[in-house]
Amino acid sequence: MSRALQLTAGIVVSAVCLWLSMRDVDPFAVWRVLRHANYLGFIGAVATTLFAFWVRALRWRSLIASPRRLGLGGLFSATMIGFMANNILPLRLGEFVRPWALSRREGISKTTLLATVVVERAVDMISLLAILGIALLIHPISQASEAGRMTRAGAGVLVTACVGLTLFVVALERQPRLAHALIGRLSAPLPETVRDRVAHLLNHFVEGLGLFRDLPRLLWVMLLSFAMFAVIVMGLQVSLWALAIHLPWHAALTAAPGYIGTMNMACIAGLALFQVGKATAVPFSWFYWASQWAPVTLVGLYCLQREGLSLRSLGQAREVSA
Repeated sequence: MSRALQLTAGIVVSAVCLWLSMRDVDPFAVWRVLRHANYLGFIGAVATTLFAFWVRALRWRSLIASPRRLGLGGLFSATMIGFMANNILPLRLGEFVRPWALSRREGISKTTLLATVVVERAVDMISLLAILGIALLIHPISQASEAGRMTRAGAGVLVTACVGLTLFVVALERQPRLAHALIGRLSAPLPETVRDRVAHLLNHFVEGLGLFRDLPRLLWVMLLSFAMFAVIVMGLQVSLWALAIHLPWHAALTAAPGYIGTMNMACIAGLALFQVGKATAVPFSWFYWASQWAPVTLVGLYCLQREGLSLRSLGQAREVSA
């Protein structure tokens, strides 16, 4: 898929989700609710956002096989630059920017670092589905409402996909021959100019799956993952408090961070499970989105400037090589 098509698809998805979230909602009513929010809660939500990214940087260090211990300052800076790039640049360029920024600072292979980002996403998925399972145990979802039926169906698909993905990656890690054969098959149709680079990247990804063999490191990474998402849930709970939405603590488990449009829809769907209507859920979604987007973007831009980089230079991150 071309970059232009990817960009168009991303804009269309965000626009459709944004339209669905704002449909039948009076924007002036949303603004009135936001004007009367307790903005001490906004400060608290911003603080939890930044702390969650610090925990993410700490976890990333455990995923990187390096002969020397990497400093948390550099890891946090690269993390914030990467997620800032996701906020303001198209095509999720930040997923490439983050390893590129750390590689530039620490002299580690960009391909190796990109592989750790892919493994990190797999860990995120496993952690989120475990949290979803906890939420369903605490607050079983009724099928009496459309939101409940959709959530149950979606949860079933996600859990099945996650179990299948986990078994697949463990099988790849345990069977190197199978992994290399699969890599050869996947990269064979590609043009020769990119085939070796893609195969090299996939090989590094398989090497990164050694995490699943190192039980102490895996347990530490999973512990940090749950700690990170616990901080995110705290930010959601603080945001609920700031808008005087009084729900059980586990209600925050049903909303999810994301990007404009998709985050709004996730917040509305999650709060609908607790009989919170769109008139209340929409202002909450904008409040929480701002508490995520603003600090990540501003701190990321500050870290970018401190590293002696510019937004224009981030285009180099696409050129991932060993």
